[in-house]
Amino acid sequence: MNITPPVRRPRQGDRPERGLARLAERLGARPVAVFVVSFLAFLALSSLWAVTTPIGASPDEPAHYIKAASTVRGQLIGEPGPRPQDKVVQVPENVADTGNVMCMAYDPSTTADCLPPFGSDRDLVDSTTSAGLYNPVYYALVGWPSLLEMGKGSLFLMRFVSAALCAFFLASAVTALSRLPRPTLPVLAVFAVSTPMTYFLMGSVNPNALEISTTAAFFSTLLLATTTPVPAGPGRWLVAGSLALSGGLLVQARGLSPVWLGLAVLVVAVWVGVPAFLRRVLTPPYLLSVVVVAVSTALAVVWTLRSGSLNAVGVYSGAGTSTAQGFVRMVETSTDYVAQAAGNFGWLDTPAPGYVAFVYSGLLGLLVVSALLFGGRTRAGAAVWVALASAVVIPAAVQASSVTESGYIWQGRYSLPAVVVLVLVAAVAASGRFDRLPVSEGRRVVLFLLAATAFVQAASALTALKRYSVGLWTSWAEMFSAPVWHPPLLGVGPWAVSVVAVVVVVSLLAYLVVPPAVSLDPGVPLAEPEDGRLESGDEVPAWRS
Repeated sequence: MNITPPVRRPRQGDRPERGLARLAERLGARPVAVFVVSFLAFLALSSLWAVTTPIGASPDEPAHYIKAASTVRGQLIGEPGPRPQDKVVQVPENVADTGNVMCMAYDPSTTADCLPPFGSDRDLVDSTTSAGLYNPVYYALVGWPSLLEMGKGSLFLMRFVSAALCAFFLASAVTALSRLPRPTLPVLAVFAVSTPMTYFLMGSVNPNALEISTTAAFFSTLLLATTTPVPAGPGRWLVAGSLALSGGLLVQARGLSPVWLGLAVLVVAVWVGVPAFLRRVLTPPYLLSVVVVAVSTALAVVWTLRSGSLNAVGVYSGAGTSTAQGFVRMVETSTDYVAQAAGNFGWLDTPAPGYVAFVYSGLLGLLVVSALLFGGRTRAGAAVWVALASAVVIPAAVQASSVTESGYIWQGRYSLPAVVVLVLVAAVAASGRFDRLPVSEGRRVVLFLLAATAFVQAASALTALKRYSVGLWTSWAEMFSAPVWHPPLLGVGPWAVSVVAVVVVVSLLAYLVVPPAVSLDPGVPLAEPEDGRLESGDEVPAWRS
């Protein structure tokens, strides 16, 4: 039988929305406005990290810079280098000089003033990259600024292009989730799950950032397409286009990216039910999206298998460990990877303050537990369980499969796509209970979460600034009184003020795009429709144009 949608009625004591809340309500009715405001928020914070972080001072960034610059010059792989994963290519001297960052890599007490000046942006030199075997799609998208004769500016522009690309897909995720019948908690979850590590990677040249953002966009859009009626016409074609673009680029980001696409598909299929899921995605125009993503996946898999990029990773600590031991150790140390996913900057030598991981683990963990408790024996609950199990098992299984030959190479940032799927599906599953809160209480929850995430975002960026300007273990007072390095254009003091100002503005923009919660009539029971569609209220249509 069909479940009657819950009726949304103001509760006694609820007040009409005013001020920013009223503006947010109006903004939520305009998908284009939601996208633009979200895009600006994500771009602002990732650009902040792009300027705060010295060129090359993120994990393997020199290798990614060199790969990007060589790709746009037609060198998709390069010549053999000293190690199996190394390739020799020709790039401008200033791009090759990004490797000079090794003067401070792995040592958080060494400041960024050790970096020598960058060389010519015209003269081509031989340079070695460990990313030569990687899929070239991301690098072609971000490498073109290296063709411009802008000196060091072209290196920053490559970062900004990558940041804009990732911000586009995170904004697409927000826009898709804002179209759901109960959008408040899911939209809020996109901002919450975008950890300082996520923004740090977005502000660097690193395909890991594209993998995270496209996973968020693909999962959110797929959930919208299969659970919420979208009227035929331009709106449905936009959803199909978003599916094709995000899914098509996701699988090209990194060698393991098709796994995260498969996880997103699996979780949504469990939520909706396999027969209903197939019926919806195999009808036009979504069928075209399926074809595009399938072809892109096939091409990505062929590249990975032909290039051998997954096998050419080098040898690290732990080589010789058995597969079973590697799997068990990965599961036992899962919390360590959670802390890394929250924030570990520089060349993974600058962990975020301990309270950053505590805040993220607490907030996101509470969301997942709430979804599991309230999901019960429903498809929504099953989808959350699948996502949770996958976030633990997939990294452990992948690492265990190569630990004997390569040792332990997994990092917390590699798990972020799985974390994104888990948090977003948990937010959607828990949204029914959240919408039962009175409007005033729901608003306080939104403000609290945004304030908490703003605090840890600012603290993380300032910690990274201190590490580069005076060293991680030096006092905060010395950072302002005697810095030996500062970002371009501004000194440490003014830049620190700018960091706080940008975080505050981004939080306000996030508040504007998080749709105000509308209390559900407490007398209407929550139940799961048999056709897998999310419930919508009488006064809040499923697709708000």
